[in-house]
Order: sequence, then C-alpha cells, then structure tokens
Amino acid sequence: MLKIGSKGARVLALEQQLKASGELKGPADEKFDARTAAAVVAWKTANGWEDPRPQVGGKMATMLNLPKKGESGFETPKTMRGATYNAKIGRNPQVVKKVVSDFLKQRKLDFMQVQEISGYDQVLSKIPGYKLITFRNSKDHGETGVLVRDSILARDPKSIEAATGWTNTEGRPAQPRAATSVQLAGWLRVVSVHAPPGIDWVNGVPRGGDARIKSYQSLTRKLLAHTRRSKDAVLIGGDWNEGARTGGPGSPSWLAARGGLKKYMNGRIDWEMARGAKLTNMHVGRDGGSDHRIVAFTISRPR
Repeated sequence: MLKIGSKGARVLALEQQLKASGELKGPADEKFDARTAAAVVAWKTANGWEDPRPQVGGKMATMLNLPKKGESGFETPKTMRGATYNAKIGRNPQVVKKVVSDFLKQRKLDFMQVQEISGYDQVLSKIPGYKLITFRNSKDHGETGVLVRDSILARDPKSIEAATGWTNTEGRPAQPRAATSVQLAGWLRVVSVHAPPGIDWVNGVPRGGDARIKSYQSLTRKLLAHTRRSKDAVLIGGDWNEGARTGGPGSPSWLAARGGLKKYMNGRIDWEMARGAKLTNMHVGRDGGSDHRIVAFTISRPR
C-alpha cells in the first residue's frame, strides 16, 4: 500500500505515471504527500472508481504497472545516448514535437536536454515513452528541461536560477535565465542550460551590457556551486550563447576549469561539458526548423 508518508522509487514511478496522465501538478519527487494524494484521487475519479481514497493498493499498482515492493522498476545503464537541442521560440508546437520525437526514436536516445521550450512543454510532455522534467514556475518560466526515457531512473530534479535578469537588444529588461537539473540512472547529474545572450570576453574581460554580464556570471557561478556539491558524474550542456573556447570570469570555460569538467564541442554554441563521465560518438544532426542543430552523443560511466 502506498499512502501519505510513503517514499522511494515506487512512489517516484507512481508520480511519473500520474504526471504523464495529467493528474499530478509539479515535479515527481518520490514523496507521497498531499499533492500526490490529490493526484491519486483525481486519477481514480477520472477512471470511475467508486471509492477514490488517497492511497494506492494492488489493483491500481497493477493498472499503472508499478514496480513491486523492493524493486525500482527502472533501468540504471552505465552507458546512455543523449542529445541537446534548442527548439527556438515562435514555432508550431506540433512541428517541434515531431522533430524532437522523431530524433529521440531514430537515435534511440535515453535523454535529451532541451531549451526554449516554454511554448512547447505541453506537447513535449506527451511524447510516448518519455517524460519531461521541467520547472514551469522557474524564473524563466520553464525555458529548459530534460526529456527522459520512461524506463530510465530519474530523480532529484532541481532548478538552478540566475539571481538577476538581463537586458535584450532593444534595451528592455528580460527575466533571469535558469537551468534544469536531474539525476539519471543513479549516477549521472544532467543539466540543461539556456544562458543569457552572448558576452564578448576580450583578454579575459567581459564586454557587453552590465545586466547581461551580471546575469551570465550569476548563472555560471550557481552552476559551479551545483557541480561542486554533486557526488555524481555531471553533464552540463545546452545553449550557452558562447563557444567552448571563450574565457573570462563567469564564462563557460571558467565554469569548466573550476568544476573539473571536460568540454566537448561539436556544435557552435550548443555543446557539452562533463566530469566523471566520457562522451563519444559526437554527432551534429538536423535543425528541424530551428536555428540550432541537434548535438547527439554517447555518455559512459568510467569503470
């Protein structure tokens, strides 16, 4: 029986099923609390149960294909296929969904870091076989996320947010950017980044609008702190708005050097950095109507 107070992988599996069917609001966090209980009641009501108590017994567990007691029901592979993709705002959501879905299936991906998705999160969350980890209430309104194959263990999602906003090219204020972080397969911390617009580092000195510089530096400093706290292997990637070779205080290269991360670049401003894991088979795929191309790879846990 799962009920208020229950915790662990079976609760996580329950929450992910309820989130996929639309009853659970917010992240799946492995804790059966009042929010989970309300989602259970909503699911039972939607499925015609006469006694929709806020608990999960054998019948509901079977219907949702939940793992048995003592089992996680998830895969924890040592090697995974991943990708990063900036979907670009202002497009037809169904087109974005098809591009992403086709690439996930063609490349048999275990996960994809995605950016500029606040207008597409609803359709992306409905891609069969995958769950979308994102934070709609983050400072950037859910611009980033990680799509994860249903069978891969995904836990401990976090939002990493810049302290300040930035100024766009028209001189108008814009919201602070944020990154989505989640642990996959029990060993890899995956972070999807959407950094503020590019900063020019000249001889190690940042040049650009003061607000953009402060916002960029704030986000990379928080990413550094997040990396240093993590005991897992770490993969950070997405739309950096900077090439891998730029350097200076608060730049991606600054983050990599201080966080012990190796940079892997096969795109222009969309690339990865990793610690405690190795990337191989880097591949630049289609753009699918975006102004960014999909960067795919294989990531392996060192033996």
